[in-house]
Amino acid sequence: MSSAPSTEADKLPLWRLVAAILVIAAMVGVLLSLAPVYFENYQLDRYLRSFVHGANGNTTTDQTVQAAILARARQLDLPVLPDDVQVSHPNGKLQVQIKYGVEMNFPLYQVDLHFHPTAASR
Repeated sequence: MSSAPSTEADKLPLWRLVAAILVIAAMVGVLLSLAPVYFENYQLDRYLRSFVHGANGNTTTDQTVQAAILARARQLDLPVLPDDVQVSHPNGKLQVQIKYGVEMNFPLYQVDLHFHPTAASR
């Protein structure tokens, strides 16, 4: 089977190629803008897990736990407020839940990202 030679009608119009490149570039730009926030949340989650699983996680007061989490969130430039950090002790174990949101403003769109890191001692 031989393939037919390509004709002018088979070629992709230039405007479609340019539009596709612009859409892909916009998507990459949005992903690059969101990546630092997701990475900072990842770092906060790792800190939270290591803090709770560490020796000092079970022996400190709820206020000390909350202050340590808030200090780390401030270092990461995350908008975590004191009311966003919930410390509890189910079955004698330390459990910390953080619920916070980050608002990202783009030229044509606003994105609200919601994060819920949680950790409990063993």
